[in-house]
Amino acid sequence: MKRLFACTLLALAVVGYAKADQSTFEETNQCSEDIDCQGDFICKNGLCDLPEPQQSLVAKPATKPQPAPPAPPGVAYEPLPVNAERAGPFTTQTQAMMTALNYRSRAGVMNVMESIVEQVEYTGYVTIEKAYTFGPSKYVLVVSTGEGGNACPASTYVFSFDTQAERVDGKREVDGCSELVEAMAQGNKLVVKKEGSATVVYNGVVE
Repeated sequence: MKRLFACTLLALAVVGYAKADQSTFEETNQCSEDIDCQGDFICKNGLCDLPEPQQSLVAKPATKPQPAPPAPPGVAYEPLPVNAERAGPFTTQTQAMMTALNYRSRAGVMNVMESIVEQVEYTGYVTIEKAYTFGPSKYVLVVSTGEGGNACPASTYVFSFDTQAERVDGKREVDGCSELVEAMAQGNKLVVKKEGSATVVYNGVVE
């Protein structure tokens, strides 16, 4: 009987201590804002409590690459009207044993044939066969010359001229000796042909 009474007293003491401890916890756990709580606790409904675990961030969808802007329209050869003495800014001028192909540059009139043939003083005649523009600052000309009566009735050259640099930036002799010259421009491609192999010029630059 004494043991039962002692156990009962012990149980009541434990329950009383637990209630007192719970009461003390509730009193010390009261708060009005997060700063009243210790550590990582936050104030929720007047009591300090652990914050709710953050939800995992939803992965943002990968940004689709922006489509490239449309390419500018391609530049194409534009034929120039050609007469016996002129094509665009180029003019022929007959002199003693030569014919000059003149271009009026910022520094004055220049004979373009000096950049085309080795002995400009023996060119004899110079005929502009075809002339084209390519973009805002490019010309491509096809010219034939006697070159002092060499083995061919006519030597034909195709060359490109840059008006910004005011110089011939490329030239090539067209294969063949015939006086008949064919030229066909399509888009950015120019084909010049006599009876020999064709000469092809892309994008207004003779290489």
